[in-house]
Amino acid sequence: MNIGLFGYGKMGREIESVAKSRSHSVVAIADIDSELDSKRAEFSEADVVIDFSVPAAVIEHINFSAGLKRPIVIGTTGWQNEVEKAKLIVAESGIAAVVASNFSLGVNLFISTVEKASGLFGRHEGFDCAVLESHHNQKVDAPSGTAMTNGTTILENFPSKKRIYTGIPIGKIPPEDLQIDSVRVGKEVGTHSVIFDSEFDHVELTHTSRGRRGFAFGAVMTAEWVIGKKGFYEFRDILDDL
Repeated sequence: MNIGLFGYGKMGREIESVAKSRSHSVVAIADIDSELDSKRAEFSEADVVIDFSVPAAVIEHINFSAGLKRPIVIGTTGWQNEVEKAKLIVAESGIAAVVASNFSLGVNLFISTVEKASGLFGRHEGFDCAVLESHHNQKVDAPSGTAMTNGTTILENFPSKKRIYTGIPIGKIPPEDLQIDSVRVGKEVGTHSVIFDSEFDHVELTHTSRGRRGFAFGAVMTAEWVIGKKGFYEFRDILDDL
C-alpha cells in the first residue's frame, strides 16, 4: 500500500515508522509549509492519505484528496465544527473518509466502556459525573478531542446531564452540566478519566497512553481497511471489522 501523509510532526513520523513495519510505503508528504498543488503528482501515487496536521487545513486536505479520488483517514482534532462540510465533500466526490479523535484501539474500547457505564450509573439518582484529561504542554487544543468524545457519549447515556462545561467553573456548577477539565503539563502523552461519584461511592475509569505508536498503529490499520470503501465513517463504526 502506498500512503500519503498530511502532517509530518511526531505523529506523522510515527505513522511512517508503523507503515514501513507493515510493508507499506510513504510516497508523499505535505507539511505545514508545503504547497499542495506542487505535491499533486506525488499524492496521485498514494492509495490512501492519512491526515495528522492542523485543524485549519483539514477541509482543504479533504478537498485535495477528493480531487484525486483517494480515501482519507483523519486523526487531526479541533475542526469538528466543520464536519458537516466534510461529509458533503465526501458524499459528492464518492471517496471514503474515516475520522476519529483518537485512533488507539484501547481508547476506543475505553469509550465503549464509558458508554455502557454512563447508561448504568445514569439510571440511579445521586450519581454525578465529570471528565478529566491531561496532555503534554505543546498540545494545541483543549479539551482534547477524546475528552469531548467521552463527554458527548455521557450526554447521550446519562439522562441528568444536558450540556458540557469546559474548564474550571467560577462558582457553583449547575447539576445538569458535565464538567470537562484539562491539564497541560510536561511530556504527558495522554490520560483520560471519567468519574462517577455519589454520597456512598466513587468510581473512576482511566485510560493512560504509553506512547504515540498505539495511535499510529490504529491509523495505519484504518488506512488498510478504507481502501475500496465509500462514505463517511467514524473509527468506532469500523471497530468490529478491524
